[in-house]
Amino acid sequence: MAEQRLTQLLIEVGDSSGEIKRGMDNIVVVLLKDLTFLKPVFLTSLISCVTEIPVKTTIYGCLTGLLNLRDSNLVGLVVEAAFDALNDAALNGDFKALKLLLRYFGELVNAGVITAESYLGLLSNVVTVVELQSSMKPLLIDAIVASVLGALPWASFYLFKNDSEGLSKLIALVEIYMNRRRDSLRFGSLGLVFDSLKVYRDCPPSEPYVQVDKLENLWSQILDLQASNWDETLLMRPENALFLELAGGTKHLLRQFIMPQHIEVSNIPGQEPWFWVFDDSVNTPEKILVDLPPTHKIERFIMDDLILDTIHLLSHNHIEAAHFLLNLDKFHKDSDYNWYQSIVENLIRELIKLPSSTEMGIYYATLLFDLCKGAPGKVPSAMGRALRIVFSRMDSESGGVGGGMDVECVTRFGEWSFVLEHEASSKETLEREIRLSYYDRIVLTLPESFKAQPTVFPNTAPTHNYKYGVGFETSDKEFDSLIVRLNRELVGKADYATVVSILEDILGHRKNVYGTIMTGDDLTATKPATSWEDDAVVRDIFVQNILFLGTKSFSHFLNIVERYVKILQQLNGQPDYKLHTVKIISEFWKSSPQNLEIVLDKLMNYRVIDPPSIIAWILDIEILEVSYSRWHLWSILRNVVAKVNSKVAQLRNKIGGVNAMEEDNSSTQEALDNAIRDQKAAYILTFQKFQVCLKHLLTHGEIPGSSAKWRWVSGQMRGFGRTFHAEINKLKFTLEATAFVEPLEPNIAKLWNEIKAVGEVLLMD
Repeated sequence: MAEQRLTQLLIEVGDSSGEIKRGMDNIVVVLLKDLTFLKPVFLTSLISCVTEIPVKTTIYGCLTGLLNLRDSNLVGLVVEAAFDALNDAALNGDFKALKLLLRYFGELVNAGVITAESYLGLLSNVVTVVELQSSMKPLLIDAIVASVLGALPWASFYLFKNDSEGLSKLIALVEIYMNRRRDSLRFGSLGLVFDSLKVYRDCPPSEPYVQVDKLENLWSQILDLQASNWDETLLMRPENALFLELAGGTKHLLRQFIMPQHIEVSNIPGQEPWFWVFDDSVNTPEKILVDLPPTHKIERFIMDDLILDTIHLLSHNHIEAAHFLLNLDKFHKDSDYNWYQSIVENLIRELIKLPSSTEMGIYYATLLFDLCKGAPGKVPSAMGRALRIVFSRMDSESGGVGGGMDVECVTRFGEWSFVLEHEASSKETLEREIRLSYYDRIVLTLPESFKAQPTVFPNTAPTHNYKYGVGFETSDKEFDSLIVRLNRELVGKADYATVVSILEDILGHRKNVYGTIMTGDDLTATKPATSWEDDAVVRDIFVQNILFLGTKSFSHFLNIVERYVKILQQLNGQPDYKLHTVKIISEFWKSSPQNLEIVLDKLMNYRVIDPPSIIAWILDIEILEVSYSRWHLWSILRNVVAKVNSKVAQLRNKIGGVNAMEEDNSSTQEALDNAIRDQKAAYILTFQKFQVCLKHLLTHGEIPGSSAKWRWVSGQMRGFGRTFHAEINKLKFTLEATAFVEPLEPNIAKLWNEIKAVGEVLLMD
């Protein structure tokens, strides 16, 4: 069909090795051959291509210029359609589309479709929010200014040649805002957010490079472009060969653009500290590693921005994303720049982006595999260089293990790649590999040196630690026989009464012999309780047996839990009992983090244990003393709190969407009230326990900036605050009245202020 062919031609223009001009001519011929029928399809498809294929903006601008020579009325409709799309992007807070459409209008200036004066007027109208001192959030104004600056290089040289005064006025307007903004970064909430989102902390300001935020970095690149007479050297300019021809086209007028003061957006693009792998320090004569523009050059921004936009816009299709990324050099001038190194740098930048990556981690990993397959001689080499640099910077060169890369960034890196020189990182990564595959397969891929070091890789497959298995024996044969009998009855699927009878017999026997023949046994180190539900030894024996019988498979585990859930709940009727059960589970699955996470999650679903018990266990000083850097613990903590948040959100949605009877709604409202109360309790407990741990570290000589324990525990508190900044922002007054009561220790106060600032600045509501 003609519509499909036209759309395909628009998507593929410039892909082949032939002349781009020929591809554009083909589109013109197909379109004008049946203009009346194809006009709506063309307008829709062209705007979609402009906002979804950023590497071809210059081509689409030139194509519009060629069409303008043949049918200016059609191009008038194109300009109107693009303007309408620009309005929609502004209203909806789609800043990526706003930037790409502004670039397209800049290319229309280059192609002789609109004048330089009208384009500069459009840009000035977009940034009027800077002059109006509007009530917009600072990050919202940042996003608008970044959209304008991000579009400027595509038309800057032509604007400079044709309306240098108008260009200077625009830059002066932005400069006033940037100067005012720096004061906010130094003294206001933006500065606290900047500190919270730093990739490197507790190290000298210039190590490994001076950290500036995304907008400040772009502004410095724009100023460098201005110093170079606004002439960038990277973008391909197909219109240059047609300059005289395009200059004779009809000039179209733009309507006046009014930037909305109220923008509907729930997620504002952040201006986080900009992360470099291949910064200028690795391009010194002693460290020639990369072929990229210096970090202050606009060409570096163009490469980064096109790569990031391609990654995000095509996140639904990793194969197409890899295709466009591997062919980026086709759409730009010949240069010595290494696009593969820039692609790898931006993938790593996205993976460790704070407070969270834009896409799911599996997408970046899959995309990297596609890129390695597509360019096997190029991408792996660039990745190897990048990994060596990043891992060399995980700890501060001057501060040692007490400073360096943010611990959340280190954690994300360990989730998908490894470094053989660091035992801790290798151990954590291999644990995750076993989780994603299985032990016998992974062990075949390892070097012999790894197999010989159990601190890096276990000698045996992850398994349980069942206390009452083969070889278990006490000095009391009757006690041992009761445990065997319990196990046998559980295997035989005995009913509730039978199992409870055995538990009562165990407790009764303990009472009979307590202080006599079993005094020296660990199992009777504590005094027997008055009832089996309250007895720690009974709880330990029963929970261990349930866990053991569930080791065959998760379906076995779920079946036996469902069969005896009433007994489990009776044994865990108090907060201390739940905490005891969590400790039993952690000891049982101490060599298998995967099973530990899943079992805790499932027993929480069955209300055997609860979020406070898991939080209290993870943030216990004794646990963190030896396991502060174990990533699975922090993963469990976040998953538990995320589950609490999810329950609240589900109940709110249920109430909001139900057209039910009043009594039905009231029961749901009661459940919501309980869930909100549990949510508050979870956050209060988490921050209280964090503070206890941090104060303990300080009193025991762990100095911030030089202590690995302080770095990890405080870093995890900061990361927890970033992850749940929306919920924390709603609860901040409650938290200040309960968990963060004045006077606060200065280091803890700084952490709390950072966490609050992230929520206040990043949220619209």
